[in-house]
Amino acid sequence: MKIERLIAIIMILLERDNVPTSELAEKLEVSRRTIFRDIDTLNLAGLPIVVTRGSNGGVSLMNSYKVDRKLFTPKDVHKIITSLQSYQQLLQNKEISTILTKLHSMSENNENLSHNVHYERVSVDLTLNEGNHSLRDILSKIEAAMSNFQYLIFNYMDKNGQNSLRKVEPYHIVFKESSWYLQAFSMERDDYRIFKVARMEKVTISDETFSPRKFAPIRMDGSDWMEEKVPVMIKIDKSIRDRVIERFGEEYIVEKKESEYIAKYPIVDNEEGYNVLLRFGNKCEIIEPVTIREKFKRYLREIAQRYENN
Repeated sequence: MKIERLIAIIMILLERDNVPTSELAEKLEVSRRTIFRDIDTLNLAGLPIVVTRGSNGGVSLMNSYKVDRKLFTPKDVHKIITSLQSYQQLLQNKEISTILTKLHSMSENNENLSHNVHYERVSVDLTLNEGNHSLRDILSKIEAAMSNFQYLIFNYMDKNGQNSLRKVEPYHIVFKESSWYLQAFSMERDDYRIFKVARMEKVTISDETFSPRKFAPIRMDGSDWMEEKVPVMIKIDKSIRDRVIERFGEEYIVEKKESEYIAKYPIVDNEEGYNVLLRFGNKCEIIEPVTIREKFKRYLREIAQRYENN
């Protein structure tokens, strides 16, 4: 991709005084002729790049431009690498692999970057579980369809177990709370919808293309795509206090009582919401509203009854 290559050239020249065109061509896996064309493009964009001939020749930025050489500091480059590595853990995208290889190559060949190990002390582990690995084929199809503005056709099972055949314009992929979601325009509903990727089956890319709409990513904070939540008050053991804070923030811990805490924990008033609280096991008890407490008790009895019947 030309844009990616131009950015790589700028980054290399910002970090080094002089780079042979042959080295640039080798790093970026293109011909020297392509490098010269890229330099012409950058010159037209206003970057004062100079090419010198001879044994000590190469490509460099004019000295008058070097006041801006800190456009990408060693810290910046390492943050870019960390971010791309996180993205790569999730999707295993070939283009991202190529970019990471080039960035690592830059670091290895640059003393300032290679010695700044301080900026590698923070890492993000988003390694997927086995179930999510099986979704990568679907995600690859979604990415391909988005890139080429092609319709996606798939079978979809909603949260109520109802199956339907969908034809959509795919626009945006979201990874949220360990699950993948597709934001797309549904031809059947004539509106934007959010689809959980794990509920999509027999996904195919249509040969038919579409003209992209003016899409804006749909907020996924629970207000625009999920059912309304009820602010439930729960009594929790101190050992799961951190899980409430991670989910909603410390302000949701309302009161401390010896080894227990009172916390606000909004849930959807249905089985899906009750299952969220079931993850806490016997370290959680619903206090109020009383109506939710009674519904939850009935739900627990139904579960227990299933085992008693067997």
